[in-house]
Amino acid sequence: MLRTRCAFRGICWLAAIAVFGWCLAQPAAGEDTPDKRAKQKQADKGDEKKKEDQGKDKPDFPPFDKVGKDHEQIPAPEGSFWKLYHHKKTDHLLAVIPKGMLKKNFLLATSIAGGPRLAGYMWGDRVVQWHEMDKKLVLIEPDLRYKPGKKSEVGDVIKRTYTDTIVLATPIVSKKDDDPVIDLDKILKTDYAGVGRVFGGSVDASLSRYAKKKAFPKNLELAVDLALMRGDQGGTRARVHYSISELPQNDYKPRLADDRIGYFLTAVKDWTKPHSDKTIFHRYIHRWWLRKEDPKAEVSDVNPDDQIVFYIEKTVPKKYRRYVREGILEWNKSFERAGLRNVMVVRQQTDHADTFADLDPEDVRYNFFRWIVSGRAFAMGPSRSNPLTGQILDADIVFDDSMVRVWEARYARLAAKGPAAEYDPQLSEFLANCPEWDFVPLGQRLLPKSYSVSGVDTSWDPDLLEALHEHERKAGFCMYAQGMVHEMSFGHAVLAATGNLGDSEKFIGQMIKQVVTHEVGHTLGLRHNFKASAWKSLEDILSNRDESVPVCASVMDYNPAEFALDPEDQGNYITTTVGPYDDWAIEYGYRTTDDEYKTDEELLKAITSRCAEPGLDYATDEDTMFFAPDPLVNRFDNGDDPIRFAKRRLALVQKLMGNIQEWAVKEGESYNHLRKSFDMLLSQIGRSSRFAARYVGGQYVHRDHKGDPDSRDPFIMIPAAKQREALEFVIDNVFSDQAFRFPPELLNKLAAGRWGHWDSDAFDSMQEYPIHDRVAAIQYWVMFHLVNPYTIGRIYDAELKVPTDQDALTVPELMTRLAQAIWSELGHEPDQKCTNRQPYVSSLRRSLQRRYLEIMIHTVLGRPGRTMPADAHAVARMTLQKISAQIGEILAGGQASNLDDFSRAHLDESKARIDKALEAEFRL
Repeated sequence: MLRTRCAFRGICWLAAIAVFGWCLAQPAAGEDTPDKRAKQKQADKGDEKKKEDQGKDKPDFPPFDKVGKDHEQIPAPEGSFWKLYHHKKTDHLLAVIPKGMLKKNFLLATSIAGGPRLAGYMWGDRVVQWHEMDKKLVLIEPDLRYKPGKKSEVGDVIKRTYTDTIVLATPIVSKKDDDPVIDLDKILKTDYAGVGRVFGGSVDASLSRYAKKKAFPKNLELAVDLALMRGDQGGTRARVHYSISELPQNDYKPRLADDRIGYFLTAVKDWTKPHSDKTIFHRYIHRWWLRKEDPKAEVSDVNPDDQIVFYIEKTVPKKYRRYVREGILEWNKSFERAGLRNVMVVRQQTDHADTFADLDPEDVRYNFFRWIVSGRAFAMGPSRSNPLTGQILDADIVFDDSMVRVWEARYARLAAKGPAAEYDPQLSEFLANCPEWDFVPLGQRLLPKSYSVSGVDTSWDPDLLEALHEHERKAGFCMYAQGMVHEMSFGHAVLAATGNLGDSEKFIGQMIKQVVTHEVGHTLGLRHNFKASAWKSLEDILSNRDESVPVCASVMDYNPAEFALDPEDQGNYITTTVGPYDDWAIEYGYRTTDDEYKTDEELLKAITSRCAEPGLDYATDEDTMFFAPDPLVNRFDNGDDPIRFAKRRLALVQKLMGNIQEWAVKEGESYNHLRKSFDMLLSQIGRSSRFAARYVGGQYVHRDHKGDPDSRDPFIMIPAAKQREALEFVIDNVFSDQAFRFPPELLNKLAAGRWGHWDSDAFDSMQEYPIHDRVAAIQYWVMFHLVNPYTIGRIYDAELKVPTDQDALTVPELMTRLAQAIWSELGHEPDQKCTNRQPYVSSLRRSLQRRYLEIMIHTVLGRPGRTMPADAHAVARMTLQKISAQIGEILAGGQASNLDDFSRAHLDESKARIDKALEAEFRL
């Protein structure tokens, strides 16, 4: 038994030793051996092949046949700029971008083709490029404002400093023949165009639909009906048109801009220019590329390929097409004088196939004149230009039906708010920063949310106006048609009052033609010229009856209409043809070099040096803001003397007021028409008087360069006698209560509009007519013109700009004369008993005096020198002291018992306010 157990143990030990030896003979884990290496190499080859095979099965992008399944290609003649594929059932759109087009510039332009606002408006454009990055196409907007420069230290710095803008990125969904394919829905069915702020709401892609899909060899025309939703409030549809096109590659030569002539321009900053240069900018005017068919001829037909062809859209009423055509072709006169014949061509679109029925107005290849019905007075002539050169590529004119349809504009707003109701960014900013200077109508102060006035709304809400202005910064912002509505309304009043309504067709035709010619001028590159109307005297303008003779130097001014109360004396209603400035500007932009002037530099120098000639003065939008100094630079004034124009307009208003109840409202009509006409005439008083008031503290401004023949100084002080004439005019016609005496029977017929439905043109929140408020507004804004910080500052500075031995209007003289005029009652005591019905100081004068005190007290309570010269602040304080003393003498005088209750209370309160203000100011 023991022997057996020992044998078993020996066997176990031998087995264990054998196993241990075998383990020692095996390679350690991970130990490399030739055998193992060979096996691993074979395995790696298998894995690589497997991965290669998997790569073939799963490419970077899904095949186009799969992505584009059930999509049909949009047909295009002779190929397409991009190839488009559309899925009819899902309204899905794919675009194939040629690989050769990557990193190349193209133009992406948007228009508002439909919707409740701005239908037909060119909305925006930008030069962009496609770049392929990380399975995406990135839309890049190169910064073209800076000239890149050559390879140098400066060039490298420019490239590092001014980088391009990433507009958007979209995934590449497939490739077709190595060309990237993108989903256009991700771009076009969004608010890429930025129209949400105009229409209100956010884009819902699922409810948006393509309205147009057209492909051409050098451009695409796409339109999308965007669904703009406002949450639970529903939404609206707005049609946005996209034009995608090549930039032209041609021999166009940019032309430098000159500040003496008004062109829209492209400005490029060039850091590589020598330090000795006066500017680092290249400024190129916007103009079409026009070449002579016969380059050697002094006057030649334009090359047929370069003709500027306008298509009159079929929507334009037939009775107005003649005036539209004439307005467009009018510019051929200026072009021919510059050596180019038959530049402008007009074609009429109709519904017939052979008369351009299938042309799209938004197509960048065509220029259209379009008729819309937005309900606002609206006409715009925008254009698109190549930002690299300034070459104009496309232009469309939008004309709103309201300009000729509206006879009764919303004059109550103009009468109540004065210049604050009009578009003036400088004045708006001033009033926002200094609200104490603003005039707010009583009704608006009491009910700011529900305040409304009767009449067709020709105004623009602030959000829409700001959105518009942002898109128009490069090409200006034209409000001509809005102001022309007021001229149309006033003209209708004159024609009705004189029994001359039979002349309405001539009147409307001339007005339409003038606006069309004006807007076409914008499409040719021209800016506004608001000094052109000062070319001739008012007498010369009124006596002209020849439609081929201009009475204004330029159609690019905002020209008013002129009327005669006697139909036999009526001449042309408005300037009917291009003027000398228009010829001069077109010559600068489009005349070509010749034997006389062999280089552009010689040619342009010869043209611009004529700037001091009569009719060639130029001043544009930024020169005619409320605070601008030149009284000859206005919108809707006429003649070389705005005081003369104001006198004539006021005389017309007085005569129209005399029988307003006869012509303003017919039998069976609401008296609300009488109210609207009354507001219209009041607004004419206010605007015309402000033209005259601008002489006070004014300066004539010129753009002449040193060495120009008969050149004038940039600033010429207006003679003191002329300033005093203007001051006396407004004292007599605005500050006197005699100017606003209306029969009670008239005031009691100024009925409110009572149609309180949506977008009503006949609803007034105040049923009673606020006559005191209306008159106060007119008086206030004229007074504001005279004593605002800018006018006072110019008068103060002028004392150093006028030789001491010459007469000059001074700040003390202005403040003293205003105080005497506005407080003239203090010059004599009441020598007879006054009553509350026949007061010592009338209600209109009490209102004027309160407004005066508001301004003067604000002035003296401000820190000296903060908004006005410290000397002006001191003079204002002294003026108030004198008024307080005069009031005290009246209240304590022997005739004080003759004062009525109104006047006594008013004078007592006025003195208290002055004394408290002076005491507070003194303690400061």
